[in-house]
Amino acid sequence: MLPPPANDRRLRRPEDFAGERGGHAPWCGPTAVATAAGLDYASACALLAQVAPDRYPPGREVVTAWWRDLLGALGLAGIPAEPRPVEGRKTLTRAVRDGLPAGWWLARVTGHFCLLEVARGGARVFDNRLHGEALSPSAHGRRRVTHLARVPTPPGAE
Repeated sequence: MLPPPANDRRLRRPEDFAGERGGHAPWCGPTAVATAAGLDYASACALLAQVAPDRYPPGREVVTAWWRDLLGALGLAGIPAEPRPVEGRKTLTRAVRDGLPAGWWLARVTGHFCLLEVARGGARVFDNRLHGEALSPSAHGRRRVTHLARVPTPPGAE
């Protein structure tokens, strides 16, 4: 499967990223960077390698990523990410219910990175396996939030 054309402005789906990887499932860190920045998977991995070459050596897959590296990669791509303090040990569902402002958020939850689109009444999850699924217990809602950063609306989600 080929990646979508350069002028394709839709929000990329997990199967798009898997197609770029020969059918293999994408990892969450590079997928979050790629989605937020409107990049292909390989470009997101290259940005992570540029931020921390010792952690992401050439020719090796980016399996585990660090929060600060995701923010750095987004910065290199020209995407501002505004961290927001996380108080207590809230689940992702509780963080949204407690008034996470509407907009797009990069989130690190227990062992995972995802993007959230928060709107009045709930949120939708975008990651390496979910595309716009309503936040729920089965869509990361029970995971603990450790980090949040507001990001602009991703290219293709306008």
